[in-house]
Amino acid sequence: MRLPLNEKGKNHDTIILLNKFYESIKDVFENSITTNIVTIDTKVMLADFSVIETSSFDPNKIVTLFQNFERMINTKSKNWQSVPIQSTKSDDIRRLYFQVSLEIDKFYFYIYMGIQFHSLLYYQVDKQVIQISKQIRELQELNNSAKSEITIKGDQIIKQELEKLGFKDVNNTQLFEELFTHSDLSKSLIEKASSIEENYPDIEKNNDQIAKLKKDLENLIIETYHIDLASLDQNKMLQGENGMVIYVDFEMIKNKKTKEKTSVINFEKIPKESIDAMKHELEFMHDLMKNELKA
Repeated sequence: MRLPLNEKGKNHDTIILLNKFYESIKDVFENSITTNIVTIDTKVMLADFSVIETSSFDPNKIVTLFQNFERMINTKSKNWQSVPIQSTKSDDIRRLYFQVSLEIDKFYFYIYMGIQFHSLLYYQVDKQVIQISKQIRELQELNNSAKSEITIKGDQIIKQELEKLGFKDVNNTQLFEELFTHSDLSKSLIEKASSIEENYPDIEKNNDQIAKLKKDLENLIIETYHIDLASLDQNKMLQGENGMVIYVDFEMIKNKKTKEKTSVINFEKIPKESIDAMKHELEFMHDLMKNELKA
Protein backbone atom coordinates (compact mmCIF):
# COMPACT_ATOMS: atom_id res chain seq x y z
CA MET A 1 0.00 0.00 0.00
CA ARG A 2 1.16 3.47 -0.75
CA LEU A 3 1.78 6.05 1.94
CA PRO A 4 0.22 8.16 3.32
CA LEU A 5 -2.45 5.86 4.73
CA ASN A 6 -5.94 7.08 5.46
CA GLU A 7 -7.82 3.86 6.08
CA LYS A 8 -9.95 3.67 9.16
CA GLY A 9 -10.06 0.82 11.64
CA LYS A 10 -6.30 0.25 11.79
CA ASN A 11 -3.82 0.79 14.56
CA HIS A 12 -3.78 4.56 14.87
CA ASP A 13 -0.24 4.89 16.27
CA THR A 14 1.29 2.80 13.47
CA ILE A 15 -0.50 4.84 10.80
CA ILE A 16 0.73 8.06 12.39
CA LEU A 17 4.28 6.68 12.42
CA LEU A 18 4.20 5.72 8.74
CA ASN A 19 2.48 8.87 7.55
CA LYS A 20 4.78 11.11 9.55
CA PHE A 21 7.78 9.35 8.02
CA TYR A 22 6.43 9.84 4.49
CA GLU A 23 5.61 13.53 4.98
CA SER A 24 8.97 14.27 6.61
CA ILE A 25 11.15 12.61 3.94
CA LYS A 26 8.98 14.13 1.20
CA ASP A 27 9.72 17.60 2.59
CA VAL A 28 13.44 16.85 2.89
CA PHE A 29 13.64 15.43 -0.64
CA GLU A 30 11.69 18.21 -2.34
CA ASN A 31 13.60 20.93 -0.46
CA SER A 32 16.87 19.33 -1.54
CA ILE A 33 15.82 19.14 -5.20
CA THR A 34 14.52 22.71 -5.16
CA THR A 35 17.83 23.91 -3.73
CA ASN A 36 19.93 22.01 -6.25
CA ILE A 37 17.94 22.87 -9.38
CA VAL A 38 19.59 26.08 -10.52
CA THR A 39 18.40 27.44 -13.86
CA ILE A 40 20.58 29.56 -16.10
CA ASP A 41 19.29 31.80 -18.89
CA THR A 42 21.01 31.29 -22.22
CA LYS A 43 20.51 32.41 -25.81
CA VAL A 44 19.82 29.76 -28.44
CA MET A 45 19.06 29.67 -32.15
CA LEU A 46 15.96 28.14 -33.75
CA ALA A 47 15.77 26.32 -37.09
CA ASP A 48 14.69 29.57 -38.78
CA PHE A 49 17.88 31.22 -37.40
CA SER A 50 16.00 33.49 -35.02
CA VAL A 51 17.57 33.87 -31.57
CA ILE A 52 15.58 33.45 -28.36
CA GLU A 53 16.43 33.25 -24.68
CA THR A 54 15.60 30.11 -22.72
CA SER A 55 16.44 28.67 -19.31
CA SER A 56 18.08 25.35 -18.51
CA PHE A 57 19.43 23.46 -15.51
CA ASP A 58 22.25 20.92 -15.16
CA PRO A 59 20.93 17.36 -14.56
CA ASN A 60 24.45 16.21 -13.66
CA LYS A 61 24.14 18.10 -10.40
CA ILE A 62 21.15 15.92 -9.47
CA VAL A 63 23.04 12.81 -10.57
CA THR A 64 25.88 13.74 -8.20
CA LEU A 65 23.38 14.46 -5.42
CA PHE A 66 21.78 11.03 -5.79
CA GLN A 67 25.10 9.21 -6.11
CA ASN A 68 26.48 10.81 -2.96
CA PHE A 69 23.36 9.88 -1.02
CA GLU A 70 23.43 6.32 -2.36
CA ARG A 71 27.04 6.04 -1.23
CA MET A 72 26.12 7.20 2.28
CA ILE A 73 23.34 4.61 2.51
CA ASN A 74 25.75 1.84 1.56
CA THR A 75 28.33 3.17 4.01
CA LYS A 76 26.12 3.78 7.04
CA SER A 77 23.47 1.09 6.83
CA LYS A 78 23.44 -2.68 6.43
CA ASN A 79 19.66 -2.92 6.49
CA TRP A 80 18.64 -0.44 3.79
CA GLN A 81 19.32 -1.65 0.26
CA SER A 82 19.84 0.78 -2.61
CA VAL A 83 19.58 0.49 -6.38
CA PRO A 84 22.13 2.61 -8.31
CA ILE A 85 20.79 5.77 -9.89
CA GLN A 86 19.03 5.13 -13.18
CA SER A 87 18.05 7.34 -16.10
CA THR A 88 15.50 6.88 -18.86
CA LYS A 89 14.72 8.69 -22.12
CA SER A 90 11.47 8.69 -24.04
CA ASP A 91 11.13 11.25 -26.82
CA ASP A 92 11.83 14.56 -25.05
CA ILE A 93 11.09 13.24 -21.54
CA ARG A 94 14.02 12.49 -19.23
CA ARG A 95 13.92 10.78 -15.85
CA LEU A 96 16.56 10.45 -13.09
CA TYR A 97 15.79 8.35 -10.04
CA PHE A 98 17.06 5.98 -7.39
CA GLN A 99 15.40 3.45 -5.14
CA VAL A 100 15.92 2.15 -1.61
CA SER A 101 14.22 -0.68 0.23
CA LEU A 102 14.09 -2.20 3.70
CA GLU A 103 12.95 -5.52 5.14
CA ILE A 104 11.98 -5.68 8.80
CA ASP A 105 10.81 -9.11 9.89
CA LYS A 106 8.07 -9.83 7.39
CA PHE A 107 7.45 -6.20 6.42
CA TYR A 108 8.84 -4.35 3.43
CA PHE A 109 9.41 -0.66 2.62
CA TYR A 110 10.15 0.63 -0.86
CA ILE A 111 11.07 4.26 -1.58
CA TYR A 112 11.29 5.81 -5.04
CA MET A 113 12.86 9.27 -5.41
CA GLY A 114 13.43 11.06 -8.69
CA ILE A 115 12.81 13.93 -11.06
CA GLN A 116 11.18 14.08 -14.48
CA PHE A 117 12.01 16.84 -16.93
CA HIS A 118 11.97 17.74 -20.60
CA SER A 119 14.84 18.03 -23.05
CA LEU A 120 14.71 20.52 -25.92
CA LEU A 121 17.22 20.82 -28.75
CA TYR A 122 18.43 24.13 -30.19
CA TYR A 123 21.35 25.41 -32.20
CA GLN A 124 24.16 27.38 -30.68
CA VAL A 125 24.09 31.06 -31.52
CA ASP A 126 26.77 30.77 -34.19
CA LYS A 127 27.06 32.11 -37.74
CA GLN A 128 28.24 28.66 -38.81
CA VAL A 129 24.68 27.36 -38.37
CA ILE A 130 23.45 29.78 -41.03
CA GLN A 131 26.43 29.19 -43.33
CA ILE A 132 26.23 25.39 -43.14
CA SER A 133 22.45 25.36 -43.57
CA LYS A 134 22.83 27.57 -46.65
CA GLN A 135 25.46 25.24 -48.14
CA ILE A 136 23.21 22.21 -47.54
CA ARG A 137 20.26 23.96 -49.17
CA GLU A 138 22.32 24.99 -52.23
CA LEU A 139 23.67 21.44 -52.73
CA GLN A 140 20.18 19.97 -52.37
CA GLU A 141 18.86 22.41 -54.97
CA LEU A 142 21.67 21.43 -57.37
CA ASN A 143 20.82 17.76 -56.90
CA ASN A 144 17.09 18.38 -57.36
CA SER A 145 17.77 20.27 -60.58
CA ALA A 146 20.02 17.47 -61.84
CA LYS A 147 17.44 14.81 -60.96
CA SER A 148 14.78 16.76 -62.86
CA GLU A 149 17.03 16.81 -65.94
CA ILE A 150 17.64 13.07 -65.57
CA THR A 151 13.90 12.42 -65.41
CA ILE A 152 13.21 14.50 -68.51
CA LYS A 153 16.02 12.88 -70.49
CA GLY A 154 15.03 9.43 -69.27
CA ASP A 155 11.47 9.96 -70.44
CA GLN A 156 12.77 11.10 -73.83
CA ILE A 157 14.96 8.01 -74.21
CA ILE A 158 12.12 5.68 -73.28
CA LYS A 159 9.81 7.44 -75.73
CA GLN A 160 12.37 7.20 -78.55
CA GLU A 161 13.05 3.51 -77.85
CA LEU A 162 9.34 2.70 -77.78
CA GLU A 163 8.83 4.47 -81.10
CA LYS A 164 11.65 2.40 -82.61
CA LEU A 165 9.86 -0.73 -81.42
CA GLY A 166 6.59 0.35 -82.99
CA PHE A 167 4.77 1.63 -79.90
CA LYS A 168 4.37 5.21 -81.09
CA ASP A 169 0.57 5.32 -81.24
CA VAL A 170 -0.15 2.70 -78.55
CA ASN A 171 -2.27 3.96 -75.66
CA ASN A 172 -1.02 3.76 -72.06
CA THR A 173 -3.12 0.71 -71.16
CA GLN A 174 -1.77 -1.35 -74.02
CA LEU A 175 1.75 -0.14 -73.33
CA PHE A 176 1.49 -1.11 -69.68
CA GLU A 177 0.28 -4.60 -70.61
CA GLU A 178 3.17 -4.98 -73.06
CA LEU A 179 5.76 -3.93 -70.48
CA PHE A 180 4.14 -6.11 -67.83
CA THR A 181 4.18 -9.23 -69.98
CA HIS A 182 7.64 -8.61 -71.45
CA SER A 183 9.91 -8.03 -68.47
CA ASP A 184 13.00 -8.06 -70.69
CA LEU A 185 11.64 -5.04 -72.57
CA SER A 186 10.90 -3.23 -69.35
CA LYS A 187 14.35 -4.04 -67.97
CA SER A 188 16.08 -2.84 -71.14
CA LEU A 189 14.23 0.50 -71.06
CA ILE A 190 15.04 1.05 -67.39
CA GLU A 191 18.73 0.34 -67.94
CA LYS A 192 18.94 2.81 -70.84
CA ALA A 193 17.14 5.50 -68.86
CA SER A 194 19.30 4.86 -65.77
CA SER A 195 22.51 5.16 -67.77
CA ILE A 196 21.87 8.90 -67.95
CA GLU A 197 22.76 9.19 -64.26
CA GLU A 198 26.37 8.35 -65.14
CA ASN A 199 26.58 11.79 -66.76
CA TYR A 200 25.82 13.43 -63.41
CA PRO A 201 28.64 12.33 -61.06
CA ASP A 202 28.23 15.50 -58.99
CA ILE A 203 25.03 14.12 -57.43
CA GLU A 204 26.95 11.52 -55.43
CA LYS A 205 29.66 14.02 -54.53
CA ASN A 206 27.01 16.47 -53.37
CA ASN A 207 25.31 13.79 -51.28
CA ASP A 208 28.60 13.01 -49.54
CA GLN A 209 29.16 16.70 -48.88
CA ILE A 210 25.59 17.12 -47.57
CA ALA A 211 26.11 14.21 -45.15
CA LYS A 212 29.35 15.79 -43.88
CA LEU A 213 27.72 19.20 -43.46
CA LYS A 214 24.80 17.68 -41.54
CA LYS A 215 27.27 16.13 -39.09
CA ASP A 216 28.94 19.52 -38.71
CA LEU A 217 25.51 21.01 -38.03
CA GLU A 218 24.78 18.34 -35.40
CA ASN A 219 27.92 19.41 -33.54
CA LEU A 220 26.34 22.86 -33.17
CA ILE A 221 23.22 21.49 -31.45
CA ILE A 222 22.81 22.06 -27.72
CA GLU A 223 20.41 20.28 -25.39
CA THR A 224 18.53 22.27 -22.77
CA TYR A 225 16.65 20.86 -19.79
CA HIS A 226 13.44 22.19 -18.31
CA ILE A 227 11.57 21.22 -15.15
CA ASP A 228 8.64 22.55 -13.16
CA LEU A 229 9.34 22.15 -9.46
CA ALA A 230 5.95 20.59 -8.83
CA SER A 231 5.23 17.63 -6.60
CA LEU A 232 4.16 14.65 -8.73
CA ASP A 233 2.63 11.33 -7.86
CA GLN A 234 3.34 8.23 -9.93
CA ASN A 235 0.29 8.74 -12.16
CA LYS A 236 1.28 12.29 -13.13
CA MET A 237 4.81 11.09 -13.76
CA LEU A 238 3.57 8.38 -16.12
CA GLN A 239 1.47 10.99 -17.91
CA GLY A 240 4.66 12.87 -18.75
CA GLU A 241 4.42 15.85 -16.40
CA ASN A 242 7.54 17.58 -15.09
CA GLY A 243 8.48 17.66 -11.46
CA MET A 244 9.70 15.87 -8.34
CA VAL A 245 8.54 12.36 -7.55
CA ILE A 246 8.72 10.49 -4.26
CA TYR A 247 6.53 7.66 -3.10
CA VAL A 248 6.72 5.01 -0.39
CA ASP A 249 5.14 1.57 -0.48
CA PHE A 250 4.56 -0.51 2.65
CA GLU A 251 3.82 -4.21 2.22
CA MET A 252 3.91 -7.52 4.04
CA ILE A 253 6.08 -10.35 2.75
CA LYS A 254 3.92 -13.43 2.34
CA ASN A 255 6.73 -15.70 1.27
CA LYS A 256 10.38 -14.80 1.92
CA LYS A 257 11.65 -17.40 -0.50
CA THR A 258 9.57 -16.22 -3.48
CA LYS A 259 9.49 -12.57 -2.30
CA GLU A 260 5.71 -12.55 -2.78
CA LYS A 261 4.19 -9.50 -1.09
CA THR A 262 0.74 -8.23 -0.23
CA SER A 263 -0.73 -4.87 0.68
CA VAL A 264 -3.37 -6.54 2.83
CA ILE A 265 -2.03 -6.01 6.35
CA ASN A 266 -3.71 -6.42 9.71
CA PHE A 267 -2.16 -3.52 11.59
CA GLU A 268 -3.47 -4.81 14.90
CA LYS A 269 -1.29 -7.91 14.56
CA ILE A 270 2.00 -6.17 13.83
CA PRO A 271 4.28 -7.14 16.74
CA LYS A 272 5.52 -4.33 18.98
CA GLU A 273 9.10 -5.46 18.29
CA SER A 274 8.53 -4.95 14.58
CA ILE A 275 6.99 -1.52 15.13
CA ASP A 276 9.95 -0.49 17.31
CA ALA A 277 12.39 -1.71 14.64
CA MET A 278 10.45 0.20 11.96
CA LYS A 279 10.55 3.36 14.03
CA HIS A 280 14.32 3.04 14.48
CA GLU A 281 15.01 2.46 10.76
CA LEU A 282 12.60 5.12 9.54
CA GLU A 283 14.15 7.69 11.86
CA PHE A 284 17.57 6.64 10.59
CA MET A 285 16.53 7.17 6.96
CA HIS A 286 14.94 10.54 7.71
CA ASP A 287 18.05 11.77 9.53
CA LEU A 288 20.34 10.46 6.80
CA MET A 289 18.35 12.25 4.13
CA LYS A 290 18.25 15.43 6.17
CA ASN A 291 22.00 15.42 6.74
CA GLU A 292 23.34 13.91 3.53
CA LEU A 293 20.90 14.67 0.71
CA LYS A 294 22.65 17.87 -0.24
CA ALA A 295 25.05 19.06 -2.91
